[in-house]
Amino acid sequence: MLDFALWSRRSVIYMVAVSALAIVLYRFPGTAGFSVPWSVVLVLGTTVSLVTGFKNSQVFTRSNEALQAFSQITASSRLWSSFCRDFTDAATARQLIYRHLAWLTALRFSLRRPMPWESLARAANIEFRRRRYHIQEDKSSVAEELRALLAADAETVLKSAQPAIALLDIQLAQVNKLLKNSAVPTQVYSELTKLMRDFHDQQARCDRIKNNPYPRQYAIISSMFMIIFCTLLPFGVVPVFADMGKLGGLLGPVAIWLTIPFSALLGWVYMSLDLVGESSANPFEGGANDVPISQICRDIEIELRGALGESSLPAPLPAINDIAT
Repeated sequence: MLDFALWSRRSVIYMVAVSALAIVLYRFPGTAGFSVPWSVVLVLGTTVSLVTGFKNSQVFTRSNEALQAFSQITASSRLWSSFCRDFTDAATARQLIYRHLAWLTALRFSLRRPMPWESLARAANIEFRRRRYHIQEDKSSVAEELRALLAADAETVLKSAQPAIALLDIQLAQVNKLLKNSAVPTQVYSELTKLMRDFHDQQARCDRIKNNPYPRQYAIISSMFMIIFCTLLPFGVVPVFADMGKLGGLLGPVAIWLTIPFSALLGWVYMSLDLVGESSANPFEGGANDVPISQICRDIEIELRGALGESSLPAPLPAINDIAT
């Protein structure tokens, strides 16, 4: 709760400043009584709620689809490991499984690359990521990790414009060679090619989410309406509290100043909903609300290397300040 409040505090600061301005204009002799009709604010608030609800619903769908893609990758990776270990010799199985781990590595680095429309460059997200957590891709490079998995073959892959696609092509070429050399039965070859097709499908699915942002016309309209509503909100609230002050009593002298906390609260609720939606629209950028692909890939690596009989395994990636990465 405290982390979220600190992350979204800029909206509170903005609302406090606008609310103070609304009170000054309402009390200033030259603009005394200046306000916005509450009915206008109410209609605009209803519109903002509908637009924001639509946006957040679509954003959740994108995020859920990204998680489903990596869930499918996890399941197919287990099948791939099982077929390789059961139907090929130990050296070939190790080569196929390690190349698969290299593909996972190239894929996650590709999905973590920054895009112009992503929200990680926002001040709030930069500050939060610097202070509260980091992702594995910040601490290493794709070249370094591929060299550890592929040894000398890594240089050929790294020269490709799309290392992940290059690895899938090399993998399929070796599977075809196994069939030609009668190293695997036809039925096993068929299953391996089905898994290869599934890896291609899931990568294309992830690439579509990564390379195609949430439609900017909806995102811009939602944010624009949000700013307009939150800016006008204090000007619609101030006469309500000013009239409350006319009733006298203990609240009389300070009633109009209640505009600030209540406007800030309402504005913070609306602006935080928009901020959460915007920060969740790109589930691979490395934000706190994203799909933890680094952790998923590390868990797959531990499982597949353990199945090969290795004892020196990498440690699982722990959550950092309760944030899975």
